[in-house]
Amino acid sequence: MLLLTEYFAPHPGGTAVYYHQLLRHMPSVEWTVVARTCPGSRRFDREQPVRIVRTPFPPVPKVRLLAEWVAMFLWGLVLTLWGRVDVLHAGQLFPVGLLVLALHRLTGRPYVVYLHGEELAVLGRAPRTRRAVAAVLRSAGAIFANSHFTMRELARFGVGRERVHLVRPGVDLARFSSGDGRALRERLAPPGCKVLLTVGRLIPRKGQDTVIRLLRTLGARIPVVYWIAGDGTPEERARLEALARECGVADKVRFLGVVPDEELPALYAACDVFVMLNRTTPSGDVEGFGMVFLEAAACGRPAVGGRSGGAVEAIRHGVTGYLVADGEDQAAIEVLARLLQDPPLAARLGLAGRRLARRHGWGQRAARVARVCAALCRPAPPATVAPRRDPLPWRP
Repeated sequence: MLLLTEYFAPHPGGTAVYYHQLLRHMPSVEWTVVARTCPGSRRFDREQPVRIVRTPFPPVPKVRLLAEWVAMFLWGLVLTLWGRVDVLHAGQLFPVGLLVLALHRLTGRPYVVYLHGEELAVLGRAPRTRRAVAAVLRSAGAIFANSHFTMRELARFGVGRERVHLVRPGVDLARFSSGDGRALRERLAPPGCKVLLTVGRLIPRKGQDTVIRLLRTLGARIPVVYWIAGDGTPEERARLEALARECGVADKVRFLGVVPDEELPALYAACDVFVMLNRTTPSGDVEGFGMVFLEAAACGRPAVGGRSGGAVEAIRHGVTGYLVADGEDQAAIEVLARLLQDPPLAARLGLAGRRLARRHGWGQRAARVARVCAALCRPAPPATVAPRRDPLPWRP
């Protein structure tokens, strides 16, 4: 198998974790990965059981993407022609999907595409990118979607159900349930303060700004601090910091930056409530699932998320946490206050979340991907009857 992706561990973010974990749980498959270079990748790659080729990403905005795509295509072509590649994997729909489509046409190798939700909502709006996306989807041997929400978005492109497979993100229950957050809490939280936590990139759809705006009202009722783990553009970081000052809660907000993977279990364990009030932005950007909700659940923490995109599949409303629609600020304040003031309720929801997380193991997901790819490698039986075409787009 040959995976081409912009993001692969140790790059931060759920997409990079998703691919790393899927590959780790397919020990019988020989993998090669072509991915973007990132800090720490050289040391990380030496410790992996798969071959990883890194593409350059120079610090020149107008050059780096072109350099990455050219290098990714050339490496993909060389590895496919001179290697033993049975199936190509496109980690992103666009533009990586176009590169893999070109490799498919040049080499005849079948390919699969992974979808995470937000790309369909955004790319489907412009006619030019919509045509490119449709071409990639049309020729794919299989499509792996991370949620039912993503599958519904996919239905708008008229893709037949037989090629679409649900492969939700998983969670390493053993790793995340063993976190001890006492030391972190003593170091980062004032005594007697409750802790809210968001883990995610600093981008508008994650909703860190919404939580910051709610802190003033919430903090008047409960001593609380807000930890934000994750990184983004300097402009977005500055915007959030300015918002915290404007709202008078700068002393209650702590930006932690990128937290190493090995420290995440302790970080989740140190908070009282995990919150990410994700929303759909005007550009169509949306949360396709929300792996962080599963990670918080595995740590036994209740979650409050936005009623948007695939987050409704990662949180069971009233069972493992609560969902709040965008704009319902008072409802979000009431839900957060209730969880922070009622530890038995928070513990009950956290326990239910841990039970839910047990059903999201990576092994099951990896086995599904492996089965689908194995079927693509087998020669198709001779057709005796022309297959009937479905004239209507499939809707799950």
